[in-house]
Amino acid sequence: MKKIILLLTCSAWVTTGWAIDNRFEKSVSANLTYTDNEGLRSSNEKSAFIASITPSFSLHREAARSNIDLTAALELNNQDGGGENFNPRLQFDSNWELFEDHFFIDVDATAGQNSSDPFTSTSINSINSGSDVATTYDLQVSPYFINRFRRYADLEARYTRDKQINKGSVTDGSSSDIINISLNSGEAFSRVFWGLNYSKDEISSEQTTDSNFESYTANVGFAVNRSWRVNGRVGAENNDFTSTRSSNDGDTWGVDVIWTPSPRTSLTVGYDDRFFGGTPTLDFTHRFRRSAINLSYSKEVTNSTRLLRDQQIFQVVDAFGNTIINPATGNPFLVTSNLATLNDITFIDERLDGSYSYQGRRSNITWNISHSRQSDETGVSGGFSSTLFDTGLTYTRELSRNNSLNTSIQFNKTEQGTGVDSDRHQFNIGLSRQLVQDTSINVNYSYSKQDSDSTALLSTTRSEYTENRISVGFSHQFK
Repeated sequence: MKKIILLLTCSAWVTTGWAIDNRFEKSVSANLTYTDNEGLRSSNEKSAFIASITPSFSLHREAARSNIDLTAALELNNQDGGGENFNPRLQFDSNWELFEDHFFIDVDATAGQNSSDPFTSTSINSINSGSDVATTYDLQVSPYFINRFRRYADLEARYTRDKQINKGSVTDGSSSDIINISLNSGEAFSRVFWGLNYSKDEISSEQTTDSNFESYTANVGFAVNRSWRVNGRVGAENNDFTSTRSSNDGDTWGVDVIWTPSPRTSLTVGYDDRFFGGTPTLDFTHRFRRSAINLSYSKEVTNSTRLLRDQQIFQVVDAFGNTIINPATGNPFLVTSNLATLNDITFIDERLDGSYSYQGRRSNITWNISHSRQSDETGVSGGFSSTLFDTGLTYTRELSRNNSLNTSIQFNKTEQGTGVDSDRHQFNIGLSRQLVQDTSINVNYSYSKQDSDSTALLSTTRSEYTENRISVGFSHQFK
């Protein structure tokens, strides 16, 4: 997998000379961190100094028949408390037109770190992390065919081959074969919309349990006016995965209402009925002049393979739709801890995500919240539901032309169906100073505390802990 990712990086670099629009950014950062609890231990804590260096680059390329977005970073450190010394981050998205207007191929790849079990995880970022961190590599190759039947219908047929490798988790990874076929109404239908869709997702696990998800859907919609639209759909699904249910198949139906009064506002409210029951759906976005709100709610049958497949490693666009020029910063990379345990188990994921962002002249505020209730379908956790809750508030302030302040508060709470609950608090504050145009230094302090009400975990390393951390960093962006 590492060789394939290297090949993708080289291919993107070679073709930059043919680009119509080309932007290439490269930088390096170095950090020295002092921690009073190496390895995040419950007892017998010891202090340590951890040094790290992180080269990174990002590439945006647009050509006549291809588009490439690539962001990559590699953190190397000398930590000795159970964490990884080699921490890659990669997000590669590309589209290539092979035959004009008809045959295309998407090639995408990611690399990042996640908690192998977020319900017992203690790791916050890649520096001084525990042994509960897994590095995931994902590669997708997706050829597809498009054909327009004059103005009456549009056809898309897509096949995706996905390969996922997990280093440091219970499951080694998986291979997936995904088919999506859709036939939708064309431009001739101005107010009435229709569509036929077929999808199949076959997941072959490297361990023991395979999963198959298949669905057929017919939908119709009506545009009442420019702001209101009503959609309805019916279908059927055939699923094959380990479950305590008598059947994972059944008929499906759903309705939703879409309200878009302006390009700044979109609201979708709906209801879906599937084999696991009925559930409402919600998707809301709104942008003010200086702030933005996002809120979504969904309930899906899924597993860790499907969640990691859609994971975004770097944020390349901010809440206002603006491109982030260099998304790989010099800070330690966060370890994702709000997805799922990395294993072969299928579960029902009831998820609520929300965010609020404010951009002032000198101050920025961001608030995020995520709540996931995961209902075990195999009975491993006794058939009970487990909950992941995560929220954080970040504030940055430009103190002067060359100095800035950043602070954040993070809270994470987990409740397992087996009765093991824990919560974690973290506070950060830092100052950064720009020395010259492309060079800056920073100093940061963070305090972390994790509690658990499980007596079984109290006797193990990395269950309950406190940590004080001070870091000094340097970053430089090359021209």
